[in-house]
Amino acid sequence: MGELVRVYHGLSVADAQKVVDALAEVRIPAVWTDGAIKRVLQPKLALPDQMLLLISTTLPDVMSAHLLDWTEATDKRYFLKILRGLHSKRLIEFTESSDKVQILPPGTKYVEELVRKKNLKSIF
Repeated sequence: MGELVRVYHGLSVADAQKVVDALAEVRIPAVWTDGAIKRVLQPKLALPDQMLLLISTTLPDVMSAHLLDWTEATDKRYFLKILRGLHSKRLIEFTESSDKVQILPPGTKYVEELVRKKNLKSIF
C-alpha cells in the first residue's frame, strides 16, 4: 500500500508511510480528541493504561510532552518513570533525545486486551 501511495503521489518512502499509518490509525471510543487534544474518557484507568491508549491512537508517534498534557499528570518525574518502564517492557519505544514515543507490537496487543477486559469498545 505504501509503495502505491509513494509512486502515485511522488512521495518519499517516509512520507508515504505516514500517509498509510494515518489510514490505519486505531479509533477507540474511550479516547476523545478534537484534533489537538486527546483525553481518556475513563479517568479511573491506571496512568500507564491511559498512556498506552493515547499512544496507540496516535500514529506513527507522539511527543511525551503531549502525553503529559493529555493525561494531566502532575508529577513529571513519575510520568517519565512510567514511560521508561513501558519502554523496558518493550510495550513502547521511547526516544528521550527526540522526546518521541510510539507503540510497539506487544503494546498494541496489551491495548487490545485492555479494551476487551475493560469493555472500552473498539474497532480492533
